[in-house]
Amino acid sequence: MKLLKIVSAVMVATTMGAAVVVATPGVTADAKSKKSLKTFPKSLRRTWYHYEKNDKGKFRYSKVTFSAKKWTNIWNGDSYTVPSTAKGVLHQYDPAKKLQKGKDSWMFAYKAGKSTKVGFWNTTKKAMTPKYTLTGYKVVTAKVNGKKVKVLHAENLHSLPVNTPYYYTSKHLAKITNPKGYNYETLYGPKK
Repeated sequence: MKLLKIVSAVMVATTMGAAVVVATPGVTADAKSKKSLKTFPKSLRRTWYHYEKNDKGKFRYSKVTFSAKKWTNIWNGDSYTVPSTAKGVLHQYDPAKKLQKGKDSWMFAYKAGKSTKVGFWNTTKKAMTPKYTLTGYKVVTAKVNGKKVKVLHAENLHSLPVNTPYYYTSKHLAKITNPKGYNYETLYGPKK
């Protein structure tokens, strides 16, 4: 009888312990994945430069700047004759809470592997998910003239084919990696 009680107690303890070990990480990871980021990742925080020839044949620099909670994009490519400026302020979205009414400048962001997906605040909970983000930013390392440099890939997530302008930590690097000013082709960017 004592042996039966001991075996039963061990089985219950083992089963309960395994259930707790299995359930806890999944529940915690799932809850964290639904909240958006409070701040932009440190790897993004700086000013990044892009260089290309626009549709008018003019060579132009564009730039994107990240701080902990702010984003500024000054685009001077394509058919633009004057730079277009867009600004945003990062706010954390929590689906467990009531959706706040945001201003036009409010943004949300999610971590997706090595990328950070960014979108503008919306009026429905469905539109505040990673699926509805506009741009994905990823910092990679590439070699330029034999030296390792950081490169920002900025993917326009809703364009087909996907546009990926490359941004560098200086105007000089942006220009030497794309001296002919190609835009949205495989003819420029970091060489492997």
